[in-house]
Amino acid sequence: MITVQYNRRVPYFVNFVGEAMKKKDILPYLRRFSVLLGSMFLVAAIAILGVSVAKERMNPLPTEPTQVKHRVLFLCSYNPLYFTYDDQIRGLDKSLYSNGIEYDVIYMDTKNYPDEDEKRDFHDFIKRRLDRDRHYEAVILGDDDALVFGMQYQYEFFDGLPMVFFGINNMELAKEAQLRDNMTGFYENDYLAETLSMAVTMFPERKTLVALHDRSAAGVSDKEIFYSLKNQYPDCIFTDIDTSSMTEGALIERLKFLGSDAILFYMTCYSDKYGNTYSMLDRTSTVVNNVSVPIFRNYSGGRDMGVVGGTYMDFEAQAYDAGMVISDVLNDGKDIGDYELDTETKYKSYYSYPALVKYKVSSKAFPADAEYYKKPQSIIETFGKGLPVALLILASLVLFIFSGDIALRYQKLANEEIKQSREKLKYQAEHDEFLDLLNRRSTVEYLSKNLGRSSVYSIVMLDIDGFKSVNETYGHDIADKTLTILAKRLKDLSKKRKYIIGRYGGDEFILMVPDKNLTENSNEIREIVDEFCRPILIGDETVVLSISVGVSNSDDVYPPEQQLINAEIAMFEAKEKGKNMVFVYTGEMKEKIIEENRIKGYFHDAFSNDGFYMVYQPKIDAKEQKVVGYEALVRMKDNAVSPAVFVPIIEKNGWVTRLGRLTTRLVVEQLSIWKRAGKKIYPVSINFSSKQINDVGYAEFLRDLLDEFNISPKYIEIEITESLLMENSALTEGLFADLKKMGIKLLLDDFGTGYSSLGYLIYMPIDDIKLDKSLVDAYLVDGRENFIKDVILLVHDMQKTITVEGVEEKWQYEKLREFGADTIQGYYFSKPLKAEDAISFETKLEG
Repeated sequence: MITVQYNRRVPYFVNFVGEAMKKKDILPYLRRFSVLLGSMFLVAAIAILGVSVAKERMNPLPTEPTQVKHRVLFLCSYNPLYFTYDDQIRGLDKSLYSNGIEYDVIYMDTKNYPDEDEKRDFHDFIKRRLDRDRHYEAVILGDDDALVFGMQYQYEFFDGLPMVFFGINNMELAKEAQLRDNMTGFYENDYLAETLSMAVTMFPERKTLVALHDRSAAGVSDKEIFYSLKNQYPDCIFTDIDTSSMTEGALIERLKFLGSDAILFYMTCYSDKYGNTYSMLDRTSTVVNNVSVPIFRNYSGGRDMGVVGGTYMDFEAQAYDAGMVISDVLNDGKDIGDYELDTETKYKSYYSYPALVKYKVSSKAFPADAEYYKKPQSIIETFGKGLPVALLILASLVLFIFSGDIALRYQKLANEEIKQSREKLKYQAEHDEFLDLLNRRSTVEYLSKNLGRSSVYSIVMLDIDGFKSVNETYGHDIADKTLTILAKRLKDLSKKRKYIIGRYGGDEFILMVPDKNLTENSNEIREIVDEFCRPILIGDETVVLSISVGVSNSDDVYPPEQQLINAEIAMFEAKEKGKNMVFVYTGEMKEKIIEENRIKGYFHDAFSNDGFYMVYQPKIDAKEQKVVGYEALVRMKDNAVSPAVFVPIIEKNGWVTRLGRLTTRLVVEQLSIWKRAGKKIYPVSINFSSKQINDVGYAEFLRDLLDEFNISPKYIEIEITESLLMENSALTEGLFADLKKMGIKLLLDDFGTGYSSLGYLIYMPIDDIKLDKSLVDAYLVDGRENFIKDVILLVHDMQKTITVEGVEEKWQYEKLREFGADTIQGYYFSKPLKAEDAISFETKLEG
C-alpha cells in the first residue's frame, strides 16, 4: 500500500522538478539539500543508538557468584526432559547462585521407572554416591516421589540436614512431611478450578467437560479436584479419560469421538496402559492432532501447539521461594522449623492468542495479569525505544531516494508493476489457489451475470463420496494430488465441451453445461461421472472414487442463484439415497427439506417444553402368560409425528444423545413412581441407538440416575442394534463392560433385519435376543417354520433367552410357545400402553 501511494505522487514531484529546471535550474541544489538533511537524520539516529548501547553496558546482567559458600543437593523425582524442570531450575539458579550456594542435581526419574525394584536400585546408588561424594549442607526435594524418598531415608542419608520440598501434589503427604524435624516446603496448588471456570465462561454453550488424566499422583489429584467441582456446574456433564487404562491407539480413537459440545481438560496424562511414559511434547501432539474441541490445560506448555490456555502454578516462582528458604537457613542462621507449609503459590494465566481468534473469544474477558502466546503487538510495544531511531533512519532514506534523478524511469517501472499486481490480485481473488479453478464466489457471480431466466443450461453439483477416508487411508499428500488430478480432468473436459467449472467447496465442484437440460442418463452426465470414477494412479497407490451428482435445469422461473441451490439439494438427495447416484432436482425434494425443517421445529419445542413421553409395551412369559417386563418407546405429546419419522431425523441432526438421556430419565422416574405407589415393578428395556455410542458418559449417567431414584439395576435393560454390535470398537466394548458391571442386561433388538451374524453372539455379552417381526411373518408358515424353531434352539444352546416381537395372532403365539420361545411381545397381547395402564395390565387369554 505504501508503494502504491508513493508511486501515485511521483508525477507531481516530477512536474514540480521539471518546471523548476526550466525556470531556475535548481535541481542540483534540491538534491544536495536532500542529501545533507538525510545525512543529519542518519547521524542523529546513530548517536541515539550509541547512547542506548552505552547505557546497556553500564548495567550488566548479574552473573553467578565467584565465591561458593555452601553446597546443597537437589533430589528431583523426574528427568531433565519433564515439562516443569526448566522453570524449576531457573528459579533455583536465581535464588541459590545469587546467594553463594552451589547445588547438584540427582534424578530419580520415577516417571519412567516407578517400580519398587528400581527405587531400591536408586537407594543403593544414592548410598554409594553420598559415601564418596562431596558434603551437602541441605537438601531440596522436587515432587512427591523425591519427598517420599527423603522422608523414608531421612535419618540414613540426611540426618540433621535442613530439607525443603516443593511441587507436592499430595496434601496429606505435604502435611506429614511438615511435621518432621528439619523439614518444610511448598504444596503444588492445582489451579484446575480457575481454568475450568474460565473455560465454561468462554464456551457457555458446551456442556460436556472431559478430563484427560493418568493414574500418577498428579493425575489422580487432578481427577479428584475435577469431580469435586461437579456440583458447581449442575447443567454440565463431567466425564474423564484415563490414559493409564488405554493404549495410544485407543486413546486417539477416544479423542476423535469427543462430541461437538465438549471441552477437554488436558491434565497430567503421560502414561499409558503398558506403563509407557510420554513426554509433554509427544502427548500434546497426540491430543492436539486428534481433538476438534477447545483444549484447556492447568499446567504450563502446549499453548504454542493449539492448547487454548489455562491457569497454572508458577513453577519458577515456587522453586525460587524454596531456594530462598535454603539461603535464609544457611546464610542467615534461621530455624527451618519457623517456616510453615506454604499452600499459596504464585500462578500464571497463559493463553494462546491464535486459539482465541480461532474460537472467536475476546481476550477482554480475561484477568488483567493474563499472558498470551503470539499476541500481536502495537508499534510501540514492538519497537519501544527504537521507534525514534527507526523514524530518523526512514526519513533519511526517503530523502536519499528523492535526491536521485531517476524519477521518470521509476515511474514507468512502477506503473507496469502496479498493472501486473492488479491483474495477479484479480486472478487470485477469482480463482481457487490450490486447484486453479474459479472459486465459489466467482462462479456464482459469473452465472448471475451471464445467464438469464430465458437461458437454457444445466447446473451440475458434484461431491466426492467419502473423500475423508482418502485422507485417512492414504494421507493428505495423496488426497491433495487426487484433487489436482480430478481438477485437471474437469478443466480439460470443460475446455473441450465449453463448460464453466468452479470449486464449490473442499471436494465439491460446479459445472454449468450450456444450451442443454440434462437427465440422469444424459451422455454429458455419464462423461462427467466417468472422469471421476476412472482410477487415479499416484506412485504405487491406486485411488478409486465415486461421486454423488445433483442436477438442476433452467426453467424460465428460477434465476441461476436458485438453480445452484436446487442442484445442491439434488446432490444431498443423492447422498442420502446411498451415494454414487445422480438425481435431477424436483419440487418434491424441496418439500422434503421443508417438511424435515418443520419436524425439527417440533423437536426444539419438545425438548424445551417437556414434549416427550414414554409408552410401555408388555413382554409376556410364553409359558405362564404373565407380564415379565416392558419395552419403553418414546412419543411426542403435541403432534402425531411417528417415531419412525422423527427418530431418524434426530439421529441425523446430532440430537440422539440428548434424546437418549431424556428417555432414560423418564423411564427411571416412572419406575420410581410405580415403586412409591406400591406397584409390583418389572424390568423395563430402553432402546440405545448406535448413534449414542459417542455419549461416553452414558453409563455413569445411568448409574447416577438409579442412585438418585433408588432403583435397582436389575429393573433396567438396554436394547442395542446389530449395527452397534458389529462395530466392536473400544467405545462399544467399554460401554458393554460398564453396563454389565452395573448388573444391567443387554438385549439385541431387531435380530434378523441387519447382519444377522450369530457368530457375534458367541463372544458379545448379550443376554436376550429379540427376533424381529419380519422373520416371524416370513418363516412362521407351513414348510418354513423349522427355521424359527432352529433359531430358538440355537439361541438356547448359547445360554441366552429369546424374545419374539410382532406376534399378532393366537396361532403364532401357540406355535412359538411350542417351539420354546421365552418371551412374547406384540399386539396379540397388547399394544404399547400409557404408564398407568401398563403397570396394571394383566393377560386375559386362555392357555
